[in-house]
Amino acid sequence: MKPTAVVTGGSGGVGSAISRQLLEAGYEVVDWSRSTGVDAADERQVQAAVEALQSWEVLVNNAAVLIPRLLAEMRGEEWDETLRGGLRTAFVCSRAAFRKMQPGGSIVMVSSLSGYPGAEKFPGMSAYVAAKSALHGLTEALAVEGRLLGIRVNAVSPGSIRTRMLDQSGAPKEPALEPEQVAKVIAWLASPESAPLSGADIRIDP
Repeated sequence: MKPTAVVTGGSGGVGSAISRQLLEAGYEVVDWSRSTGVDAADERQVQAAVEALQSWEVLVNNAAVLIPRLLAEMRGEEWDETLRGGLRTAFVCSRAAFRKMQPGGSIVMVSSLSGYPGAEKFPGMSAYVAAKSALHGLTEALAVEGRLLGIRVNAVSPGSIRTRMLDQSGAPKEPALEPEQVAKVIAWLASPESAPLSGADIRIDP
């Protein structure tokens, strides 16, 4: 039986590239996103999706929401939607993975250079930066808890990636990474080949 990898937000530009890389590596890939009927931030929907899995070896927390807005102009619901899509999903899905995965499992957080300490920030991205910065800390905290379960937790923090989200952001369009370049690093982190690495946040500059 093939090992199973769950990718949240697996239908987007980066998510599709991650899914292709994992398929090539021999995983059965499951996309949890609204386009497939699974809201990765909804506890009940995630639990139902977990029950449909025969096994679960890899989780890639890739889901994200970007609403470009200066803080003074941002509505509370826009802030909440951004953190729900980019941070709550990681909480709900990682908790489910900790409960379901066997020792040897791997979780990869898809953070961003915009949330990396000391990296350049851009106007209109405060909520997005807050969500991605939180993923950095969450990775380190879950790596400690995951060690007790035999589950590794790592992250990647790429710079600009050539996707529709980059077009929406205030970040420079060039230089930019291709989704496949980032996906290759994520697939490696997800695989047993990267063991025993855990708690790392790999910065990927374009």
